[in-house]
Amino acid sequence: MAQPQLASFKYSHDDEVPLEPGRRNAFIVTLAIALVVAVLGFPVGLLALIVPLIVYLSRPKKLYVGPRYLICGRQIVYYANVVSLTLEGNELRVQFPGGAFVLERERFPTNARKPEKIAFNKDQKFSKVAKKIISKVQAAAPDAELIGIAP
Repeated sequence: MAQPQLASFKYSHDDEVPLEPGRRNAFIVTLAIALVVAVLGFPVGLLALIVPLIVYLSRPKKLYVGPRYLICGRQIVYYANVVSLTLEGNELRVQFPGGAFVLERERFPTNARKPEKIAFNKDQKFSKVAKKIISKVQAAAPDAELIGIAP
C-alpha cells in the first residue's frame, strides 16, 4: 500500500522538530569534517563548526495535513478522535480527549513586506488550512461539535 501524501505548510510552531534522515546525515558529515578541520588548524578551524550548527538550526517548521491526521512538531491529531472544532477570529481550536491543537493565523510566515499584504497572505493561508482540517474532521468524526463554523 502506498504512503499517502501529506500536504505541508510552513507554520512557526513552538515544538522541537526532529531531524529528518537527510538533514541528520548532512549534520553528521559536516560535524565530522569540521572537527577534523578544527583539530588541524585549531584557532581558525573552529569557524568550520558554524556549518553543522547552521544545518542543525535550519530545520523547517511545518504543519502536515494528511487524510486521517495532522502533524505539527511532536503533536499528532487523529481526526476520528476530535470532539469539537471552534473557529474564533484568528484561531481554529481542535479539541480531542488528550488535549487540544490550536491553529493560529499569525504563525503562518510570509515573504510580503507591506502590512496589508502580510495580513492578506496570512488570512489566505489560514483559511486554506482551516478548511482542509474542518472538512477532514467532518468526514472522519461526523459527531464532532462545530462551534463558529457554518455546516
